[in-house]
Amino acid sequence: MDAIYDTLPPGAISEELAPVIQSLGLTRHCEELATNGWTVIEGMATAEFNDRLRRTIKERSPSGGANMLLHKDPVFAEAILHPKLRAMAEFSVGRGHLLSQVAASVRGKGAPSIGLHADHNWLPAPFPAHNMLLTACWALDDYTEAGGATLIIPGSHTARRHPDGDEIRALKGAQPIECPAGSVALWDGNIWHSNYPRQLEGERVVCHITYTRLMMRQVENYEPWADELIEQHGEEMAQLLGQRDLLFKTTGADYSRLTETFNNAKR
Repeated sequence: MDAIYDTLPPGAISEELAPVIQSLGLTRHCEELATNGWTVIEGMATAEFNDRLRRTIKERSPSGGANMLLHKDPVFAEAILHPKLRAMAEFSVGRGHLLSQVAASVRGKGAPSIGLHADHNWLPAPFPAHNMLLTACWALDDYTEAGGATLIIPGSHTARRHPDGDEIRALKGAQPIECPAGSVALWDGNIWHSNYPRQLEGERVVCHITYTRLMMRQVENYEPWADELIEQHGEEMAQLLGQRDLLFKTTGADYSRLTETFNNAKR
């Protein structure tokens, strides 16, 4: 394998990824994510899949939310391995990206705001030019302002820093991400976001998926279940769980994967 020496600029689509992005109809979404810091992909899966994912989350979230979900039902692996999500993750956080988190939220009437923040919460400012975290929220109910949809501050991703106390209180310029059930809202680690308090009866159920660059520390550790998950779901899962790079191995760095890891980090 030849070594790659140049680094792909932020917002660029690699030659290897470009035909995949085009075939999946994601060119506009890549442009929106790079320019605006967020995008929405509608109609991600069948109604049957969305119903199954929602039902499973409800079963696993008796108190309104849950995390460490990947190994608890195959439907979560189906979600994180969706070709459109994998392609957007590669575009946003690199070819060797990892899975950081699979969590869920169930918000009923009166559920409050979680507070304005950027997902680059464990990075100091200024945030790096290359995005480090991609959040994908699978909306299993309609996203509306009254229903407690995600709130974003347009243009905040260009500040490349955390909001301060005054900005958190003011929510200047806030707008909702509104989309039908079955959509996935994606945003980068820079953009300031929160949610609107839910005013409607019923519940808003969301699956929260986070992908990260291969050099970032993940939120969740699936090492105890990695062999089983990889056996069930193959090489894509192996990459997402950090089993196909040289880093963080119990036997020390796996230098047989040095060139591959370095190349992925540049793409």
